[in-house]
Amino acid sequence: MSDSEVKENNDEETAELSEPKAHVAPASPPASSLNSHFVLQPSVDAATIEREDLEDYFYDLQDEVARLRRALALDPLTGRIPSNGGYAAPGGFLKRQNVAVFVDVQNMYHSAKKSFGSNLSYAHMLRACVRNRRLTRAFAYVIERDGLDQIGFTDHLRYCGFEVRKREVIERVDGSRKAEWELGMAMEMLRIADKVDVIVVVSGNGVFADVAPLIQAKGVKFECCSFRESMSDLLIRSVDQYHILTEDHLYENNQD
Repeated sequence: MSDSEVKENNDEETAELSEPKAHVAPASPPASSLNSHFVLQPSVDAATIEREDLEDYFYDLQDEVARLRRALALDPLTGRIPSNGGYAAPGGFLKRQNVAVFVDVQNMYHSAKKSFGSNLSYAHMLRACVRNRRLTRAFAYVIERDGLDQIGFTDHLRYCGFEVRKREVIERVDGSRKAEWELGMAMEMLRIADKVDVIVVVSGNGVFADVAPLIQAKGVKFECCSFRESMSDLLIRSVDQYHILTEDHLYENNQD
């Protein structure tokens, strides 16, 4: 090899050694390996996470307590069973209950006459049934009798807020006469039950004790209202709540 060729080879090796090499970045690990282990960031405190979980649990318990109070009909202010027959003070959650009232007019007429020799105040009786709840419908079932003008009476019932249902006395072939509303009232109660929270029957007739389980099976409270002297014990045992009428609910004492 000549001296010139040796010199060229030396120059090439020197150039290769002096030329800087390109930097190759190390390969990044796959994404799956990054998520294989959760690393708590320094800014997130384990105590903070535990406190937030406890707060969520606390609010869940509060909601459950409120639900149980509503289910048990507890007074929202004291958390106890009200001492006034199951009705919370004005402004309580029971005020939002929808009530339908069904009045057996013939039964209540004779009950008032027998107990006090007087007439019932239907306006005050209606207030005793509804109390501080919301009245949805009120029905008055009247028997029309021959020769008796009841236009003024039925107009008064409508003025008090009742929807009047009329039925004439039926005369049978054997000459006997029949007039009753019990079956018609029961059928209308069942028809209305899906639209209200409480049904109140204003009658002391024990036949309505048979209607009570049918109404209660729909998740609706069934109550009765009458004078104690004419209220059937069987009916009292069948209802969820009963209301006693007194002299304060007579027409002569209120003139309404």
